[in-house]
Amino acid sequence: MPINYKDYPKNWKWLSRQIIKDAGNRCELCFAPNGILVERDKTRKYPWYEYDISTSENKPTKIILTVHHIDSNKINSKKQNLIALCQRCHLRLDLQKHMKNRAESRRLQAIGE
Repeated sequence: MPINYKDYPKNWKWLSRQIIKDAGNRCELCFAPNGILVERDKTRKYPWYEYDISTSENKPTKIILTVHHIDSNKINSKKQNLIALCQRCHLRLDLQKHMKNRAESRRLQAIGE
C-alpha cells in the first residue's frame, strides 16, 4: 500500500532516510541489507541470503527498508519510536493489525456498508 504523506510529519522523507542510515542501512530485526537481491529461507538463522542467479531456481526479492512506528502512532516520530525494517519484518510486526482491518472490511462489505 502506498504511503500517504499527509498522515506523517512534514520532514518524514528526511527523517525516515536518517533512521535507515543510523541503522547501518540494514533491517534492525533480521539485518538484511537494503537494496540487494535476496532469497528467503526459513531454515536459516537470518531468513535471507544474497541471491545467486547461477545456482538458484527461486525468484529473488529486493530488500527495501521502511521505517516502522513502534507505537503505531504516525505522528510520534521521536527517534526512540522508529525502527528500520525490511518488508518481511515490517509485515510480520503489523500482521495482527492487517488481519483485524481485513476482517472488519469484509464484515462491512457483507452487510453492504
